[in-house]
Amino acid sequence: MTGLQPSEHGRAGTRPAAPHAAGTPPTSPPPPPNSHGGRRSHRTTGAGISAGYWLPPALLMLVLGLVGVGDRQPWQDEYATWWAATLSWSDFGRLLSHVDIVLAPYYTLMHLWIGVFGDSAAAMRIPSVLAMSAAAGVVALLGRRLFDRSVGLAGGLLFAVIPMTTRYAQEARPYAFAVLAAASATLLLLRVLDRSSVGRWASYGTLVTCMGLAHLVTLTVLAAHLVAVLSTARPARGRSLPAWLLTVVVALLPVLPLAYLGHTQSQQIAWLQQQSASLVQLPGQVFHSGTAAGVMIGASVLGLLLTRRWAAMLLCWALLPPVLLFATKNVLDLFLNRYLIFTLPAWALLAAAALCAVVRLLPGGGKAWHQPVAAALAASALLLGTTADITSLRADPLPGEPDWRAATAWMLQHDQPGDGMAFNGYREGRLALSYQLRRVQNAPQDVFLGRSAQSLGLFDPQNSADPAAAAARVNRIWLLSTAPKGHSFDQMPTSIGALFATRYRVVQTTNFSSVRVLLLVPTTAG
Repeated sequence: MTGLQPSEHGRAGTRPAAPHAAGTPPTSPPPPPNSHGGRRSHRTTGAGISAGYWLPPALLMLVLGLVGVGDRQPWQDEYATWWAATLSWSDFGRLLSHVDIVLAPYYTLMHLWIGVFGDSAAAMRIPSVLAMSAAAGVVALLGRRLFDRSVGLAGGLLFAVIPMTTRYAQEARPYAFAVLAAASATLLLLRVLDRSSVGRWASYGTLVTCMGLAHLVTLTVLAAHLVAVLSTARPARGRSLPAWLLTVVVALLPVLPLAYLGHTQSQQIAWLQQQSASLVQLPGQVFHSGTAAGVMIGASVLGLLLTRRWAAMLLCWALLPPVLLFATKNVLDLFLNRYLIFTLPAWALLAAAALCAVVRLLPGGGKAWHQPVAAALAASALLLGTTADITSLRADPLPGEPDWRAATAWMLQHDQPGDGMAFNGYREGRLALSYQLRRVQNAPQDVFLGRSAQSLGLFDPQNSADPAAAAARVNRIWLLSTAPKGHSFDQMPTSIGALFATRYRVVQTTNFSSVRVLLLVPTTAG
């Protein structure tokens, strides 16, 4: 086999090698210890057998990601992905010069993807489904490398059924790619520490760059990588530490301009200071389920007690990023649950290590099939126990999100030639309506549209300088409002709100989830 195969520590029932006759050399030398104190496996297995522990998690994640992938309408962030990825390249460059430069690699990928596969909700989410499925397989490979195949299988399955994982497998944003890059880079680092070579270090460095390009916060996992390097045996550590430092420095060079430019646009995420949770609230939010958080974190603590091997690295991977982001939230504004999804593989592997250790301690727990069965049962139990959480995360629309699809459909059923539309509220619906109306002919015009978002290099256009003249061009106005109360116009530009309050009256109101559609006519109209 290409690459090194680590021993499967703790395999019950392994028989010692039979002694050979005095003076007779053994038939084969024992495998040499690797730099982490384990032994390399000298056995080869068929591809089908080798896939037995990483393929089930990957397939399970793929199925969970594909089921209902297009049922839920996009939400605010996904509308932003659609907008950026469907602009002309010149308008795309203008947008990135003002906002979201840190997401340029993902937007570029989606620009190419949508050009081939279209911009339906399902089509835009398929890349994330594939990335998260691959991540589940890599988690299993990582579990085998750190512990054994049973832990790899259990870790991959547990990772696949965490509600947060299934949620962002169906998200047209880069978080699934961040998870994949973090897990893959960690796996490759452990392999390069087994057997160092220029090619392996270069491959690891490439994945470190990919971590930064997927999402800058993911680079905090490098602290866990440093722990892994420092955990190597002393002679190997002296060679690996300088090589690791040099590789990381070189790998970060392409990311630094992105980080600097992103810092200059940091005003776009200033709202996170008001939205961030406390450290006490964060576990339930990172797992998107209080049940999953309790089970996984509790099992992980047990895993730390039952197996010390790699505990420091996995603990650093799981805990340091949220603590670091919380400590710097007033400066960096990055303390948000979905930014920390790349920590879930560490929790899954610690929990899996605990599960397999407990099974081995049970009477008869040494049989080969016990641990895989326990892994399947544990994942099934977690999936069933978090069904309500998963269901809420697949609701259409998401809890608290406006039902722009229903509101748009209702407006189109009742609009008349010469109608226009306007928007009110914090969650302005211009992006959402641009998506919902992208293939509709003769849709109501955006009454107060002034300078276009494309020309501004932003997600939102500029309003008309003369609202009264703009409103005079249409007969009736459909107002899509996310304002929290009645017919309030106080979340609109003052000039537009005053125009509606003095010259228009509301003749019809229809409520949908977190959005209402109001029909306004001039007060002089009969």
